[in-house]
Amino acid sequence: MTGERIALVTTDAEFLGDEERDIEALVSALKTRRFEVETPIWYDQQVDWSGFDLAVMRSPWDYPGRYAEFMHWLDQVTQQVRVLNPPELIKWDMDKRYLQDLANAGVPCAPFEFCTRPAQVGEAIANCKAASVIVKPTVSVASANTGWFASDDPSALTLARQIFALGKTVMVQPAIEHVTRHGENALIYFNGEFAASFHKGPILTFGGGYIGGHYIEDISRGHPTAAEIAVGDQVMAAIQTIGRGRGFSSDAQTPLYARIDVAMAAGTQPQILEVEAFEPAYFADIIPEVAEIFAQAVIDRLAAR
Repeated sequence: MTGERIALVTTDAEFLGDEERDIEALVSALKTRRFEVETPIWYDQQVDWSGFDLAVMRSPWDYPGRYAEFMHWLDQVTQQVRVLNPPELIKWDMDKRYLQDLANAGVPCAPFEFCTRPAQVGEAIANCKAASVIVKPTVSVASANTGWFASDDPSALTLARQIFALGKTVMVQPAIEHVTRHGENALIYFNGEFAASFHKGPILTFGGGYIGGHYIEDISRGHPTAAEIAVGDQVMAAIQTIGRGRGFSSDAQTPLYARIDVAMAAGTQPQILEVEAFEPAYFADIIPEVAEIFAQAVIDRLAAR
């Protein structure tokens, strides 16, 4: 299988800066397998998407600030080219309220409550029965508008009001000490199979804001336990069941790629923090083999259709 044209969908270099650490390795791995590969900007009106055999969502990371425009583009592009992961899965995964679907399917998730008005936030914080809480929007990237606060800190409600002012839903969670102190493991899956893992160090500082004053990811190779991988496998099975129930396409029921963030509650029990099946980083600079695994996953997915 050679000669297919593949688009790794991204955005402009000025926005990305040096945060896009994967795309060169992914392009190289695909070109080695004799694919024609381009990295078009999602909003570039000069791009002929119908000229590609496959468009893979890579790093359109400016979408939160251009949400309506992006959603319109997503609906249009899927009429011109096969998109992975598919739009129906992306739309489901964009909003962290998908965690309720996973919890309903029996997946162990870190506790959460969703709030649509300020009065609910205070109730949710009280319901956490925890010394400290995490407040965040249900739609965001790079931990934007996310804070870690003492449960009685009025700054938690202040941040919640800021999130509401953006027209977003607020998510409240009890802070998990193992995460705030040590970080979390991220499991990478391709075509429903565990492929690799990386560890993410703590990002938030107590009282609001990022460690060091700005968003920096402390990434190293991960060493997940068998229990963590088992929970990741459970997530993949749940997505297939949820997708089937919602009438998702077969492409959406088994994501080409997914990143699953796992917290160790009490340091021993794995719980899901987040599932990223839209535009996750793979950190191929730290886990070089992930680019080759990705390329093979693309081959297998193309061959399966």
